[in-house]
Amino acid sequence: MRINAMAEGPYVAAQAAVTKRLTDKYAQAGRTIENDVLGEPVLWALSPQDAKILVKTFMLDENTKVDFLSDLTAYDNMDGEDGEGRFIMVYQLYSTTLHTRIRIKCRLTLNQPAETITDVFLGANWLEREVFDLYGINFNGHPNMRRIMMDERFSGHPLRKEYPIKQREPFNDNVRLHMGANAREVDTHIKEGGN
Repeated sequence: MRINAMAEGPYVAAQAAVTKRLTDKYAQAGRTIENDVLGEPVLWALSPQDAKILVKTFMLDENTKVDFLSDLTAYDNMDGEDGEGRFIMVYQLYSTTLHTRIRIKCRLTLNQPAETITDVFLGANWLEREVFDLYGINFNGHPNMRRIMMDERFSGHPLRKEYPIKQREPFNDNVRLHMGANAREVDTHIKEGGN
């Protein structure tokens, strides 16, 4: 049984060609490239502005043909495992014609904003809002930078490593949840004998 059908055939050659293109043309002037465990390229951008330029360039480059934003996320690098920078922005790009992937990573300091790519991919809108909500990373030029998952009254950003894991914020004006005016208990057990 094959676990990953993409690990064979023309897709491997296409991914290798994209990785070679990134290594030859884009991994220069301070940018570094590495491969993840699947052999897919990870290109480290120099700054948030550089990351946005790379996203746009990969769309125009005939050798990469990026046309889909698979995901945009971040993670807390408080431990410094991925070098200096408190947060790491991650852009997951895909080419639907070549069936290849490119990942761009970018280091950010604690209060450094990222650049929005909503003008490039409309689907980045909610993804950037999610990153803002959970990590507190702002995006320059975003059309509607506000919380998307947490309550507007919530303080803090729950996926930051310093956020207490068991911290709760009860709000006094929440609507109480109930199962109706005269909720009854219902016995869901099947009784022997079919009754």
